[in-house]
Amino acid sequence: MVYIFSEGGYTVIQLPMVYIKDGDVAEEEVELVVDASGKVVKGPFATVQDAYSKALESLAKALQYTETFLDQLEYKLEMEEKVNPGDVYTASYMAHFLHYAALQLYSVGKELHRRGYISHRLYGYARRLLRRAHVVRRYARDVRLLHATTVQLSLDTSMKKLTWLGTLAMPALIITGFYGMNLDWLPLADNPPAVFLLLLLATAVFAYVINKI
Repeated sequence: MVYIFSEGGYTVIQLPMVYIKDGDVAEEEVELVVDASGKVVKGPFATVQDAYSKALESLAKALQYTETFLDQLEYKLEMEEKVNPGDVYTASYMAHFLHYAALQLYSVGKELHRRGYISHRLYGYARRLLRRAHVVRRYARDVRLLHATTVQLSLDTSMKKLTWLGTLAMPALIITGFYGMNLDWLPLADNPPAVFLLLLLATAVFAYVINKI
C-alpha cells in the first residue's frame, strides 16, 4: 500500500519495496515521517530521495527477474518442451503485481516530485519503469496465450489419434459383429483362423486407406 499525507506539521510517506523471494514476488512497506523542511525524522532512510530510489531499484530487479523467467518459458514453449502450467500462471501473477507496484510508485512519485522531495531525473526513471512494467505485463499475456495454444494443439493431436484408432477398429467390429451371431451360412464360419486372417487383412487395408486420405 502506498500513501502520502500531512498530519501535525509532518508528512507521512509509505513506499512499497518489492523483491523476488523463493521464485515469487514479495513486498515490504517502508514508512517515513518528514518534517516541514523535508528532513526525515523517522524511518530507515536518510532522505525521501534515497527511499524512493531504493524502491525503484528493487522494482527494476524484480522486473528483470520476471522478464528473464518469461523468456525461459517462451523458449520452452517454442521448442515444444514440457512446461509446468503453474510456472506460467506464477509469471503472469508476478507481471501483474509488479505492474500494479510500478503504477503506485509512479503515482506517489508525481506527488513527491511536486513537493520537491525527489529529483526530476528520479521521477523520469519511475515513468520509464512503469512503461517497462506495461511491456512485461503484455509479455506475460502473450506467453499465457502461447501456452494455451500449445495445450490446445496437444489436445487436438490426442483427439486425432483417438479418432484414428476408433476408425481403424471399425472393420474388425463389423466383421466380428457378423461372425459373432453364429450363422452357419456365413463364409468361413467354420474356420476361425481364416476369420482372424480376414480381420487382419481388413484392418491393414483400412489403415492404409486412412493414411492416404
